[in-house]
Amino acid sequence: MSSLRKTALVTGAGQSIGRGIAIRLAKEGADIVLVDSDATLLRATAEEITKVGRRVSVFLSDLTTQAQFFEAVDHAEKTFGRLDIMVNNPGFEKQCLNADISYDDVARLINHSVQSTHWGIQAAADKFRQRCQKGTIINVSSSAGHENPTLIDIHTASKMAVRVLTQAASKDLAPAGVVVTLQCFGSIIPTARYVS
Repeated sequence: MSSLRKTALVTGAGQSIGRGIAIRLAKEGADIVLVDSDATLLRATAEEITKVGRRVSVFLSDLTTQAQFFEAVDHAEKTFGRLDIMVNNPGFEKQCLNADISYDDVARLINHSVQSTHWGIQAAADKFRQRCQKGTIINVSSSAGHENPTLIDIHTASKMAVRVLTQAASKDLAPAGVVVTLQCFGSIIPTARYVS
């Protein structure tokens, strides 16, 4: 989908993958709403987008509740008059490779990857339906969601769940003209410049 004259909302936009996606969409012509919990990192990303001549707005949130996703989407519409592209980029937590991982750690990882992606799809799709418009939802996951040699790995399970969730949403939303896609990345090693 061309990002020319579009508005894109990117979660986890303060650093790493989210930052790169936001800047790339801006270079392709989109105005950007940046969402993250770190104001300093968001400011740096916003400055890069301003340099390429696109409008940018910051929505500071940790996106730990369903309501926050709907608020972020409403912010995009109020700021730029529309939302066309939703990038669900929950970020990647450290891989958990053993069977002794605690219940709380499992719950946090699943919520972090799967639940936040689900809420992002909901919020964007709801806005697209309200406006009777087509749109694009891009879910960011990991190559771990396709293949991982580790037999016990909750990280892999969470990424596979995001893949299946994307497939289901793609089929469900296609009749409304909403494209739902998945972008999977391998290991990302941030440079010192982007580490807080």
